[in-house]
Amino acid sequence: MNIKKKIIALLSVTMLTFMVGCSSSESNESNVTHSNGEEVVVATSVAVTEILDKLGVEVSGVPTTSYELPESTKDATEVGSPMNPDLEIIKSLNPTCVVSVDTLGSDFEKQFTENNIPSMFVNLSTVDGLKETIVNLGEKFDKSEKAAEIIAELENKENELNLSKKENKEDILILFGAPGSVMVSTDNSYVGNLVKIAGGNNIFESESSSFIQVNMEEIIKRNPDKILIMTHAVPEEAKKAVEEEFAKATWQQLDAIKNNKVYYLENGYFGMSANLKVIEALDKLGAILND
Repeated sequence: MNIKKKIIALLSVTMLTFMVGCSSSESNESNVTHSNGEEVVVATSVAVTEILDKLGVEVSGVPTTSYELPESTKDATEVGSPMNPDLEIIKSLNPTCVVSVDTLGSDFEKQFTENNIPSMFVNLSTVDGLKETIVNLGEKFDKSEKAAEIIAELENKENELNLSKKENKEDILILFGAPGSVMVSTDNSYVGNLVKIAGGNNIFESESSSFIQVNMEEIIKRNPDKILIMTHAVPEEAKKAVEEEFAKATWQQLDAIKNNKVYYLENGYFGMSANLKVIEALDKLGAILND
């Protein structure tokens, strides 16, 4: 099973418990409105739902999740997990635009195209992608003024952060723990991007992959100063998987484990996609890197 399929399988299990504008060239349909002129918007991820709520966009369809969604969506229809949306439910809402993250865009786009569902894919892999998404969604739904306010708020808070500016950056290993599996998170992932912004040096880089298989030989060679662990949707089961991995003798060779420099990240702040808690996440990360 290749890396992408493995990640999809892992996230599908955990999520179950738990391009811009529909008129752009990245979309599969031209802009659509109902006969009454109203748009019917569906969000397939928690992060997208929160952004649309902050912009003041009414959302008719939301992901099925264990996370708390904005109060404004209490009457919205659940459309299935973020990694496996129910196309029949989505079609029943007769949406004018379905907004999804582009992490698995090609897979979703094909399904949406085949079902004649107007869709839009946004980039939430980095902090810059988050800002771009806010601006583009503001333009799409005529909320540009509100989008500008949100961006200004984010950037003002970002400037207030006391992040690490040390010349010799600590070497950081980021692990993604899911029930029964552990993978390495590269600098191409959202949390990897946060580590870079906060002044850490992710020991694994990639131009294309957000997650890669654990390679103990390489991890031991690079010997990280600290290990950060992401968990997803079922944190206790994910933590158990990581603890079982760490019980192996090879891990005990690492300075991070010898020095008790292993940190479990709060999954409400450190997830697969950038979200509006980014400033708080950077603040928490800065404290860890300076510990």
